[in-house]
Amino acid sequence: MPNELTQRNSFSFPLSKIKRISFLTGIIRNSLTNFVWGNKRAANKNLHMVDMHRSINILHRVDKRMANIRDNRGNQRAADNTAKLGANRLSNISHQLWFNGNSITTLSEVQSQENHRKSNISICLSLVYFLFSSILFTSSLFSQTRDNDPVLLVAPIQGPINTEFQEFGPTMTPDAKTLYFYSKRSNRGYTEIFKSERNKDGTWDFPEEVSVLNSAFDDQSPFISRDGKTLLLSSNRDGAIEVMLPDGKVGISRDLYVSNWDGKVWSTPVALPSPINTEEIEENPHLLGDTLLFTRYPFGKPNLAKVFYSQFQNGQWSNPKPLPSPINDSHATIAAAFNDDGKILFFASNRPGGYGGFDLYMAKIEGEKFTDVENLGAPINSSEDEAYIVFQQVKKTFLFCRRVEGKSFDIFTASVPKQENIVQKKLEETKKISLDSVYFERASSVLKPESSAPLDSIVDYLHENSDKKMKIIGHTDLTGTFEDNMILSKDRAESVKQYLVSKGVEPKRLVTEGKGPTQPVVQGTDEESSKKNRRTEFVLLNP
Repeated sequence: MPNELTQRNSFSFPLSKIKRISFLTGIIRNSLTNFVWGNKRAANKNLHMVDMHRSINILHRVDKRMANIRDNRGNQRAADNTAKLGANRLSNISHQLWFNGNSITTLSEVQSQENHRKSNISICLSLVYFLFSSILFTSSLFSQTRDNDPVLLVAPIQGPINTEFQEFGPTMTPDAKTLYFYSKRSNRGYTEIFKSERNKDGTWDFPEEVSVLNSAFDDQSPFISRDGKTLLLSSNRDGAIEVMLPDGKVGISRDLYVSNWDGKVWSTPVALPSPINTEEIEENPHLLGDTLLFTRYPFGKPNLAKVFYSQFQNGQWSNPKPLPSPINDSHATIAAAFNDDGKILFFASNRPGGYGGFDLYMAKIEGEKFTDVENLGAPINSSEDEAYIVFQQVKKTFLFCRRVEGKSFDIFTASVPKQENIVQKKLEETKKISLDSVYFERASSVLKPESSAPLDSIVDYLHENSDKKMKIIGHTDLTGTFEDNMILSKDRAESVKQYLVSKGVEPKRLVTEGKGPTQPVVQGTDEESSKKNRRTEFVLLNP
């Protein structure tokens, strides 16, 4: 659907450590107070060129964040007080603040101007929080602190990937070692799917065509499932549905196809059945579990594009339905993608209020509703078009596409510079690591959602070290019967294994064992002792 090439500079956006939220909020509050009481020099000195409109917005959001943080920790009274205090500050400041001699009398006026002047703060409070949450466990596993703040880097993908032709639809294998995308760089005049291998220095090797996936016509939008065993693509190859056009000519729609990985090569792509494929254009597939997302629009009318979803139930795909508002609206919406746990949806849209033509957005998923739609802001979005964004778990990297200089699309990356992998360091030093932060439902082997972060750190290690094998050992506390605890510990170890397998780790690399209550860290049945004894151990095995 798009075309690409954009500014070649790298952008860096400094992020504040979570511990410094209170400190930064204090600076902003002091600056606002100085400004209200006429001490403009002190205000400017504190703010370091951050204008007053943004400061009010930051204060509002940070107070709200801190209220949420305290609320999540169970301190309801502190949360309520913080939220009320933030609202009162905003109300007072918005009625008193004089900016360049002009009175800003209402909060709505301030917020209206701020909304009109979107800034880099948007990415700090949305995309960066998402990136940070994905690396937070590894960074804090042993309560280590760092001297330097991480930064968000946005730049063209490294290596001979981008050309003056179009590069679009990036996707990676689960181990982040192979990149797939499509391009129109050949002299045949059709788009084709290419792949590139990651070099040891992190750059990408020269791409090569994937002949088994390509046809004599357009082949686009590759997507690899998180277990690495399924590849979806869009193509108007022979066999795609024909369309009778208003002028009497016959057009060929682009349909969705599936290919399977047998451990060595991809199978010949096979068309998905009706009702997925129709006379309209289907492209940009994305699969998470049994839910398929894709873009659909009438032949030759991409301005009417909408995101559809279908679920695989009882051996067949359900009738696709468009995602509800606020994802789809009266403007074009394309290329939707889930994050790994399905709690966030990313998509592209040319709806009003953006930075350029198409911008990238994110929304929270709460049950069947989509909330908190947020423009990802600069430096992700620009005055050009941005479309298609996916998150790669192992490298903690976003891949997205940007039109460059009004021409074709290039592939860009957005990432936090690599942090020290404490899990890897511990495993290399001691050959094992014990995690008491893997939580299960009470007396059950069902993993709780908060277990994803520590387990994903193990997934990352195994993908980075594909030659390693691992034993997963479950331990219980000293309460309950010996027999029940032995069974429970084995079941929990197996549940952890299945989670790792679902993230693309080969089952043959994992073995499980249940130790029950036989190897307690401490003696005792009180809750503090039980928490220490309930743990999951990961031990490297000899090759």
